[in-house]
Amino acid sequence: MLTSRGISLLLTVIILLAIAWNTDITMVYIFFVIAFVMFVMSYFHMRLSMPDIEIERIVQETAFEDEMLNVKMNVRNNLSRGAWFFEILDFFPAAQPEKEKTSLFVLDINGKEERNLSYATECYKRGVWKMGPVEVISQDALGFFKMKKTLNVISDIIVYPAFFRVFAFPPLAIGSVSWMGVETARISGDTHEFFGIREYQRGDSMSRIHWPSTARHNKLIVKQFERNTVQEATIILDLKKGNDIGAGRETTLEYSVKIAGSIARFLMASGAFVQIIGYTNESVVVPFGKGDSHMYKILEFLAKVRSDGVFTMSETLDEASFITPYSSTLVAIILDNDMDALSSFVQFKVKGIKLIVVVLSISTFGHTEETKYLDVEEARRFDEALAGLEACVYRISKGDDLEKKFEAV
Repeated sequence: MLTSRGISLLLTVIILLAIAWNTDITMVYIFFVIAFVMFVMSYFHMRLSMPDIEIERIVQETAFEDEMLNVKMNVRNNLSRGAWFFEILDFFPAAQPEKEKTSLFVLDINGKEERNLSYATECYKRGVWKMGPVEVISQDALGFFKMKKTLNVISDIIVYPAFFRVFAFPPLAIGSVSWMGVETARISGDTHEFFGIREYQRGDSMSRIHWPSTARHNKLIVKQFERNTVQEATIILDLKKGNDIGAGRETTLEYSVKIAGSIARFLMASGAFVQIIGYTNESVVVPFGKGDSHMYKILEFLAKVRSDGVFTMSETLDEASFITPYSSTLVAIILDNDMDALSSFVQFKVKGIKLIVVVLSISTFGHTEETKYLDVEEARRFDEALAGLEACVYRISKGDDLEKKFEAV
């Protein structure tokens, strides 16, 4: 492939040939020969310098937003002769805009030689990405010709969203579940009330044996208790298509993901059980859990989630009401133009569920033709309805310092 410089040289050769042919000037012939020889030699130099290489990329499979990703490449020359002056371009779509391609130059590599290269790139966007393919570009020493070869070297990488520190959060509602099945999830400070008796199971404490029943049934019977300090929180995201307002990382969805993950991490560190719900074209639920393994399930969900669903937030809340336990806490992240969602919160109040609502001010994220904005009167009714729910409310605008927003209850 000719470069712009190569095209200029080719035009020069043609013009010199035409002048020499028509004028029969010896000096012009000499310039023509020199230019033509340069053109031909540059082409063959480019062909000879084009390497036949194999590339193996070594990179971690997971990272967080704003984290530097270290990439190593093992480059092997399959030819018995050396190669010179070629460029390796690696593509990472999650890097900063206009920095998706990283260029590595190799001045020379001997025949059958292996060489290790490395570089670092920033993980700018959360998501599930494929790094690659790799392009190998060779050109002659004078830059007249360029040849490109594409190598299908692909690496799968998950970029988790970056979180912020939550310094304080409203107390969660306190529910109760049977002691059975939660022996491995004790929370410091639990209180228990007598719930009943059942047959002894392996792992039960001997101190819980109910001796009168054991004597009566001639087998070990243990006391079963009710656990009164279980805290459960359900976090709900709005994933309807068209409700992601803004650009780049400054969108309502990106703020929702960051807020949901940060709250989930804080609550689980405090001992609460957390589930997260979002409905796209099908329901996606990360059921209740706690601990590091559950946090990584939430991270994976938040890395993949996209605003491409058909369910409105109101419909999402209606579906979520069936799997949100009584006397638990609901954390919903909604847009400040969603009047329908407010009416759907009533069913949670009836079940004794505590409401925590994060309201995103969509006007600060940008304007779209499809988005409906509330007028002054509608905004007033929105605020009144929100106040009537007796919910704890956080109002978030684009550009807010989220740590400061969550530094006090």
